[in-house]
Amino acid sequence: MPRAPKRKNEEEGASPAAKPPKRARTAYLVFCDRYRPQIMKAVHPDSNAKFTREEMQSVTTRLADLWKNVSPQELEECKLEAARMKAEYEVEKAKFTPTGIKKSSKGKKGKNATILVAGTGEKPKRARTAYLIFCDKYRNQIMKEVHSNPNTKFTREEMQQVTTRLANMWRNVTPQELDSCKMEADLCKEEYKKQKDSYVAPVYAPASKGKKGKKEKADNGKPKRPRTAYLLFAEDCRTKLKKTQPDLGFTDVSKVVSQEWKELSEMKKNAYVKTAEKEQAKHREAKAQWEAKHPVA
Repeated sequence: MPRAPKRKNEEEGASPAAKPPKRARTAYLVFCDRYRPQIMKAVHPDSNAKFTREEMQSVTTRLADLWKNVSPQELEECKLEAARMKAEYEVEKAKFTPTGIKKSSKGKKGKNATILVAGTGEKPKRARTAYLIFCDKYRNQIMKEVHSNPNTKFTREEMQQVTTRLANMWRNVTPQELDSCKMEADLCKEEYKKQKDSYVAPVYAPASKGKKGKKEKADNGKPKRPRTAYLLFAEDCRTKLKKTQPDLGFTDVSKVVSQEWKELSEMKKNAYVKTAEKEQAKHREAKAQWEAKHPVA
């Protein structure tokens, strides 16, 4: 029996498409990695048993409490380890070139969105404004004045105090410093435009309709809810508006429907109410038959 022809990447000896590197861990996550096994063992001695949601919440809470009281030396160690991991991540990220036609991506497009065509370049961050540049100059100074100990975390009230003082300083900024911040902001804006021009966003596959199909399958023929009198009227009204005013948008159509329903005479409203009551009666009967065939376990 003849062998199947080799694939192109097998003929050329090419390796499978490399996966992008995982995001570097923060100092807090490095700290958690150190103590999580110990705390998990204290919370649940049996290593083979699964943790409940409450037990995992207990582990998370205890790790957070430990982090609040971390010593300056250990905090510095965790920061150094996080910096090392970030440097390794940046090196691996620079090596990675997205050449695959299809791959999974976790982001705004969906948890497992499929990229049909990979993007090029790095997505640029929004350019900083003159005010943000001004804040960057003075934030550290004010934070030291508000909270002298750099190894402890700021409370929400302390951060609010920093923000308020920066805003007050900005109100009294000198014309010279204002011009300087504006010039730097203009440079940031130009750099942002250059990066934006060189960046090509990836092309994602259309959203899958699988969830809707699964839901319909799970319903297993369960009768839909009956329409109300207003919905019956809205359907008739929208049909007429499509013919008489086809250029109206969805929002405008909804406004017209709502207004006409308010102005509808009681006699015509009652006609829709009676039709809705008939649908409700049919729905109750159909629902009872469906529930008899599909009893709740």
